[in-house]
Amino acid sequence: MNEFDELISLDGILMAGRFDPDWRIAEYKSAWLFVTNPQALQIAQSFCAAVSMMFSSMAFAVDSVRIEGIFGSPSWLPLKGWTFSGGDYTIAVDGNRFVFAETAKLKSLDELRRLLRDETP
Repeated sequence: MNEFDELISLDGILMAGRFDPDWRIAEYKSAWLFVTNPQALQIAQSFCAAVSMMFSSMAFAVDSVRIEGIFGSPSWLPLKGWTFSGGDYTIAVDGNRFVFAETAKLKSLDELRRLLRDETP
């Protein structure tokens, strides 16, 4: 059984998977939406890569300012993860793992992030 099978079996989870180091989708399991529409898979990959790069750049910039003494000592690097919710859908990325879900069917964003962080979902 694939590590993402249990996540996909949960109500509202549309897709779960893993990125390779250059943000291409290396492995995934999906529900109907991404199986029938290969363009949706490409859009998902591009969206996650762009958002992750933006957050990494912002964290680097804040850390650069921190070095100059404006902010305190805690670092924003490295990027560990993020969650986006808009319209009917939610995306969570943690490290190189990701989940796309229907927001209305989620118990909470905290639960989604917990499921994503588990080594064995």
